[in-house]
Amino acid sequence: MKKKRIILYALGGLLLAGCTRETMSVPSVSEGEIIARVSVDDLEGNGIEQDARILTIQGYRFEGEVLKEIITSFRAGEDGSYIFQPQRAEGEICLLANAGKVRNLQEVLPDVTTKSEFLKLSADKDELASEEGGLAMSGWMNPNGISSGKSEVSLRRSVSRIDLSSFDKGVKVHRVTVSHIYRQGYLNGQESVETPDGASTYDFRKEYVAFENGSECLFYLPEQTNNKLQVEILASFDGAQHRLETSLPAAIRRNVVYTLSVYGRGGNLSVSVTEDNWQAGGETESGLQLNGLVDVDASRLSEGVRVNLSRDTVFIPYTRSDSHLVLLGESGADVEIEGQVDGVVVQRVAGRGLQPIADISVSTSMRMPGTEEEYIYLEVYRQNVYAGRVVLVVEPSPIRLEGQIKLNEQGICDFDRYVEGELGRLTLPAGKIAGMEFDSGTSRWIKLTPDGETYRIVGGWKPNDPQADGRVQEGRLVISDADGKNREVYVIRRRNWGLPVVNINGTWWCKYNLRGNVKTFSDQILAGTDPAKEIDLATYLSTCDENELLHLLGYQYQAGYPDGYPLKHNETAFYYEGMRNSAENFGLLSSEEMAPEGYQIPDYDDYAFFTRNTDFNLGGQGTHTYRNAAGQELTVTITEREVSFEGHLYGVIAFYEFQYEGARWVLCGLGHQWNTTPGNIARMSLLLATHGHSSNTWVMEGYAHTEKPGENWLKYVPQNNTKTRTIRCIKKPVEYIYE
Repeated sequence: MKKKRIILYALGGLLLAGCTRETMSVPSVSEGEIIARVSVDDLEGNGIEQDARILTIQGYRFEGEVLKEIITSFRAGEDGSYIFQPQRAEGEICLLANAGKVRNLQEVLPDVTTKSEFLKLSADKDELASEEGGLAMSGWMNPNGISSGKSEVSLRRSVSRIDLSSFDKGVKVHRVTVSHIYRQGYLNGQESVETPDGASTYDFRKEYVAFENGSECLFYLPEQTNNKLQVEILASFDGAQHRLETSLPAAIRRNVVYTLSVYGRGGNLSVSVTEDNWQAGGETESGLQLNGLVDVDASRLSEGVRVNLSRDTVFIPYTRSDSHLVLLGESGADVEIEGQVDGVVVQRVAGRGLQPIADISVSTSMRMPGTEEEYIYLEVYRQNVYAGRVVLVVEPSPIRLEGQIKLNEQGICDFDRYVEGELGRLTLPAGKIAGMEFDSGTSRWIKLTPDGETYRIVGGWKPNDPQADGRVQEGRLVISDADGKNREVYVIRRRNWGLPVVNINGTWWCKYNLRGNVKTFSDQILAGTDPAKEIDLATYLSTCDENELLHLLGYQYQAGYPDGYPLKHNETAFYYEGMRNSAENFGLLSSEEMAPEGYQIPDYDDYAFFTRNTDFNLGGQGTHTYRNAAGQELTVTITEREVSFEGHLYGVIAFYEFQYEGARWVLCGLGHQWNTTPGNIARMSLLLATHGHSSNTWVMEGYAHTEKPGENWLKYVPQNNTKTRTIRCIKKPVEYIYE
């Protein structure tokens, strides 16, 4: 870029006048007139041609503290000279260039407006900088005694400029956002950088397909004090996208260019802010500010810790580290630590108030897979004014872990409940391998399954596992180099729960109805505590104690209420304690909502396997062989038993033992209650919770052989939501079954 310097030369009797200077010749100078020349020097630096355009000039002459004259009449010459004639060569004159859009200037009146009021004129960013109006500029001169010689006046822009620069190979910028920018600023410079009261804010955002290998002006903004100017840059480098964050200085000064420079080094991206004056030899030299820099030579950096070229960003690897950072700053500067990252301890060791201003201790523990890039800020203040920042970029583990597995600071994921299926996905950096390890005698309940460039971490299930009683299962995910070195060990735990099951035609049917809370395994009859584990269930049900039988027959349920209803007697009739007047619809709920983790409510097809049609008579007491709708041969044995519960005669109930290819499964249960009135229980009608249909439900409509001999019907018919259901679950399809 080019750096521009604008200087006004005043010659003769007074000051200057003119509108444009492109084709007009220099006229002769009359008595009392002043010739002023505007010179633009093209220097190597930060200039943009439109930034130096002078489209209009006005003069405001003050005597003492009062405005006496507004000068609008100008004559211009082709050599850049301007001629104007004030009423008097007294006081001070403010020259305003390109200020015609500033609405507040319309309120400025001779003999009314004071200098203080004039200096406090504010304007919107669109009034101070526009494509058609140019950049507003201001400068002051004293016309007294310039009848000979020359007087030099520098016009300073009323705005600052933000540039974007990206020249490193492979770095592509896709989006730049600068937030919380004040729209309004002062037209004239103040004694110190200030923001007008009540200034509103806006956010700047610019999208690119891929900005690279270049530099450009992003936008202009008024001079302001603002410690909330945050910059976010989305850029890509080395095949990965990065979100970079930094902040602009708290004092944004007029006539200064701030450049956001994006760098790519060693697989990492960084952004720095530099500032330059538009004018050569100005107040600020090009380059980084001293405040908020790392003295790399004086610092002690652990292996892998890196400092960017701008020395305002420190990259901390995911491995353990212990570094001391020495920060530079001007005398009187101080440092505050903002932000927190788990496993990272940042402490100030010393602060001297001179260079260096602080010695910062940074220690980190090993970061877990699945962590994200996080930041800690070392904010530098001087006399309570924000002056700079060093960003500590705490890098994530290059091992990417996604899904349900969340590791704590000790590298442990403890689900503390039963889980199965895909628990997470693991992506390793080049050169790393992974495997699972288990203690001797422990089931290999979790495995890694390759899937392209990732591993799926899959939790499994063991049918009728005698250890599925809620005990903790543990496996260790081990990641290392290919030669086994640099091992990282992460522990994954779950509770091992399981219900006893029977496999019928590929479907794992639970042996018992649910009881208690449908989600609570400890309320259920577990695989490890199955009383009929070694004997035929139908035989056991026909001969066991009646209290045990009531326990095994389970509870009744209404959809949406996970706590089931036990059978009770009120000395007059049987009823299900807790039954409601209304409930949700089993058919429309998720099949897993009213079942323990890993199990679900059966649907139409699951029960249809046991019938020939939707209104099928299995026959009466005894054994019967038949074919279902698919032509598969089944045998059912129906056994009756008269029972008493709660000290009162309940009556005859039936057990239905289905046999298929050597497997035996028994359907049994208590009859449903059709409303909340005690006694309204259909004793041998097992209304079965069924998923997938809004009105129809499977029901075993049973009859004692003394009532309707030869009739026990398995039907799929409409039922209302109020009636209670028996819940007999099936196992959810599971990918991994382990021994």
